[in-house]
Amino acid sequence: MYTIEPESNAMTILIHNLSQDFTDKQLRKVFEPFGIVLSATISRNQFSGRSNRNGIVEMLKSEDGENAIKSLDGTIVDGKTITVSNNQK
Repeated sequence: MYTIEPESNAMTILIHNLSQDFTDKQLRKVFEPFGIVLSATISRNQFSGRSNRNGIVEMLKSEDGENAIKSLDGTIVDGKTITVSNNQK
C-alpha cells in the first residue's frame, strides 16, 4: 500500500463500458504496465452487487495516468470497446 502526500500528483481515471464480469483485479492488471496503480475498483449496484460496467483507477503519477489514457481509450478489453478519461475533466 502506498501513502500519498498532499502535494502528490496522483491521477484518478474513469473507465466506461467494461464487460459485465470484469473484476477489480483484471482492471488493475490492465493499468499496471503504465505505472503504479494505487487502486482499481469496479462500480457495483449496491443492491444486486452486479457490475455497473464502469471503473475507477487511481495511479500514483499523473504522467503515467495520461499515458494509460492515451494508450487505452477506444481499445477492446475483454470483448468491449472501453472509454478511458481523466476524472478531472
